[in-house]
Amino acid sequence: MLNLLNFFEPAESGAEGGGGLPSWVMWIILGVLFVGFILLMIIPQKRQKKRAEEMMSHLSVGSTVTTIGGIVGEVVEMDDTHVWIATGTADNKTTMQFVRQAIHSIAPAPGSPEAEAQVKKSGDDEVDEIK
Repeated sequence: MLNLLNFFEPAESGAEGGGGLPSWVMWIILGVLFVGFILLMIIPQKRQKKRAEEMMSHLSVGSTVTTIGGIVGEVVEMDDTHVWIATGTADNKTTMQFVRQAIHSIAPAPGSPEAEAQVKKSGDDEVDEIK
């Protein structure tokens, strides 16, 4: 166990059975780990931000959206910072105001290629469950 902990200790010159690495190797390993952690944090964050911006660019009046709280409704009005959503049954519609960042997802419009691909994908899942 102690030999594992001594792995990162610099090797002493002239010591018997030092077993450690030279100090420059330790710095290279730590540098590679640091760069790896930075890349693993920044790249996914940029992808997620790009997807969110792309989704918000497709947001328009009449779109069916889902909020982060799970409320599903149709966008009836928008401005730069807020979105008004109508939800409920035909007899009892309620309009609610949300900030744009509260929109979790936008449902594809019926008849669009995205909607057809989603229907086809859900149909493929059902076939896989039967097998």
